[in-house]
Amino acid sequence: MYRFQKRVTSVSVHALLAVALAGFLTFGAGGVVHAQDSTATETSSGTQPAAPVQAETASPAAESTGPAVTPSSNASEQTAPVEPVAAGNAETTAENPVQPAEDGAAAPEAAEKPAVSVPVAFDPAQVIERARNLAKQPFENPHRDLPEALANLSSDNYAKIRFKSEKAFFSQANSGFALDLYHPGNMYDVPVAINLVRDGQVQAVPYSAGLFDFGETGLSGNDFSTQGYAGFRLRYPLGNVAGSDELATFLGASYFRIQGRDQVAGQMARGLTVDLAGPSGEEIPVFREFWIVAPKEGERKITVFALLDSVRLTGAYRFDIRPGNNSKVDVSSTLFFRDRVEKIGLAPLNSMFLYGEQKRRRFEDYRGEVHSSDGLLINNGKGEWLWRPLDNPANLQISSFLDENPRGFGLLQRDRNFDHYQDLDTRFDQQPGYWVTPKGDWGKGHVELVEIPSPSESNDNIVAFWVPQNKPEAGSELTVEYQIAATQDGSDLHKLSQATDTRIMHIPSGGDDAQAATRFILNFAGEELEYYLSDLDNLQANISASNAEIRNIRLMKDPENGGVRVMFDLIGTGEAQSSNLRAFLQYDDRVLSETWTMPWVF
Repeated sequence: MYRFQKRVTSVSVHALLAVALAGFLTFGAGGVVHAQDSTATETSSGTQPAAPVQAETASPAAESTGPAVTPSSNASEQTAPVEPVAAGNAETTAENPVQPAEDGAAAPEAAEKPAVSVPVAFDPAQVIERARNLAKQPFENPHRDLPEALANLSSDNYAKIRFKSEKAFFSQANSGFALDLYHPGNMYDVPVAINLVRDGQVQAVPYSAGLFDFGETGLSGNDFSTQGYAGFRLRYPLGNVAGSDELATFLGASYFRIQGRDQVAGQMARGLTVDLAGPSGEEIPVFREFWIVAPKEGERKITVFALLDSVRLTGAYRFDIRPGNNSKVDVSSTLFFRDRVEKIGLAPLNSMFLYGEQKRRRFEDYRGEVHSSDGLLINNGKGEWLWRPLDNPANLQISSFLDENPRGFGLLQRDRNFDHYQDLDTRFDQQPGYWVTPKGDWGKGHVELVEIPSPSESNDNIVAFWVPQNKPEAGSELTVEYQIAATQDGSDLHKLSQATDTRIMHIPSGGDDAQAATRFILNFAGEELEYYLSDLDNLQANISASNAEIRNIRLMKDPENGGVRVMFDLIGTGEAQSSNLRAFLQYDDRVLSETWTMPWVF
């Protein structure tokens, strides 16, 4: 039913601190880094396996043919600005499920309905007010003890609980959108309240086991009672007009993902990170309630409001989701701080990198590469485009890119060649990259990249986010707006040639005066680069390294891959254990490529 690639939910504080202390490139102490666990997803059409910069430190409601959702008896409490977060109606169980409405037919008799109340007017400002007032109250842990039958479900068995597609909310015939819900179970133990907004009126969706097929789990709706849902999925005909493909999913903590045409499940985004990889350990915010606005006929946008809660902050979110070749979501969040936060991570992106062409760590695997993203791209406030290849390091590695008013950043899957992966199940070659575009001025701060050592592709070991320079204080508020686009390789983002490949090899000492070195082989391709290849003698590779020497620079045409290949040797001076490398192409004073950058430990 759902696939987040079975990724591990967390890494122990002590384990991360241990690798942080051992790592040469940990510029700051390590802490707990949360990685989302995952299970399998299935759509109705089949399974579907974000001048030089400072140096890097390491349809109308009446026409809906889905379930006839009626507000629960506590609907007015759910939307009241000062009431605690509601978690759904516990009285509606398998014996009293939400009933689907037949086309043109009257709703079922009252005896078959869940408890109802008069719909309540919805105002987006209410969500902000809810978050503001919630921040004034002591934090209450949202995690709940699930019935044993659900709590003990393995990831594989949880994936077998499927939402009945014929009971999807909204009319896909009118708007194209369909809404499915996820059942609590396994690690998903936060009861999430789901509300629908139709014609300005909010209706709570009471819990109903009758919306789910428990399949081969051996469970049935009579085996337990629970409150709320685990999350939801939006479907839309992305591939063809008759299709029903996954567009967006919100499931677990503050995780969500979006997909465009011909894309499959890959990396994820988060609402927020709090002290990720910090010395005190990560604090994990959760979405506790959603308001999903029913799209009108012909409208190519769906809006979701969300209430976020955490120990030291609350938040009101708005997501405007637009399907397309590169589906986009406009995010607006207003945060309210109960207490000071040392490191807030805005617009965080989560991905996985096990190994790639650089072969810095070797695995016994038939696949040439295993990763959901292969690089971090940054467009800094000065207009420079930086490409940082990802790594699965031996030790926890934290890199910071100092900036002011960044123009964008994202984790991209640049390698689209299936032959490089040979994975027919996960299809890494079809997974999206995410590109974040800030709205307004974000001020001073840095893009932070966290790379966590991982022995398995089941771990989301890569996180990238923006950290503002000013730390939020208790009682303060912060409003942030940005857009996330589910793109391909990022070639549509700028007009420079791309750094496409990074390969690395060790050159042993040859005796006498010959020193051991590390050889880097970089490929650049695309855009205007081909035009300048006729004058290769005047095409230059501008390469620099801190605390090291660069020797034997070579630049040659690459007739097989296109563009040019740049080779150079890196030799340490013995004065430092690490170096920051940079390389870009230029012709006279004209910059032709992104700036490739990478930290290196001798």
